[in-house]
Amino acid sequence: MKNLFSILVLSLITITSARSQTVDEILGNYFESIGGIEKVKSVKTFKMIGVLPTPQGEFDFELAQKTPNMIKITVTVMGQTMVPQAYDGETGWMLNPFTGSNTPEKLPDEQTKALMDEAEFEDPFLDFAKKGHAVSYEGTGEVDGINCFILKLVKNKGNAENEITSDYYFDEDSYLPLMVKQTPLNGQMAGQEVMVYFSDYQDAGDGLIKAYTMDSRIDGQSVQMIKFNTIVVNEEIPDEFFKFPGDTIPAVN
Repeated sequence: MKNLFSILVLSLITITSARSQTVDEILGNYFESIGGIEKVKSVKTFKMIGVLPTPQGEFDFELAQKTPNMIKITVTVMGQTMVPQAYDGETGWMLNPFTGSNTPEKLPDEQTKALMDEAEFEDPFLDFAKKGHAVSYEGTGEVDGINCFILKLVKNKGNAENEITSDYYFDEDSYLPLMVKQTPLNGQMAGQEVMVYFSDYQDAGDGLIKAYTMDSRIDGQSVQMIKFNTIVVNEEIPDEFFKFPGDTIPAVN
């Protein structure tokens, strides 16, 4: 019995070690596939310009991000500039001229909380343990017929109010993420399983690889697709561009 117990303990240790090595290997290959850890760490801003396809047509779309946690989305509709979401590190806000007002408004707390997670600039897998996140290997699966490794990311592990779980599917050959699956706790999609598909990977500059198409789906139906034409890396963007502005919207020079 004692020998059997020892064998079981040794087996569990071996399995745990193998899983740990698998996580490390997958993440190592992932960072290598998108340009390398040092290049990823060197990025401080993104400006991603493209179109937002809708049943009413395609609208110009821009997503700007700056470390550590600033984000601003602008959409041009019928010559009018909307800011459906922005976060300056403290305040979530929006601007919708189609409501008859050109005055920016603060987002409700629930929407701001959801936006705060999106605004985190640094890759969540980078030094994940130091951030209080946990990553585990969950086996393999398929995305549109492509074999994938599955890693489960639990952000803010053990913090019930802020814990967010996502399943990432990495192409077994390229190690690029093809899909992430999660159930948001806040925002308009709260409580629904959302799958975000990534495709059309290209060099955004100096060897940094980014997905130029993102498609969010619920129950297999596309609910929001974004296609980027241009991605600009490390362009100087002042903090004021993201700031809740009151009654004016500053522009990037």
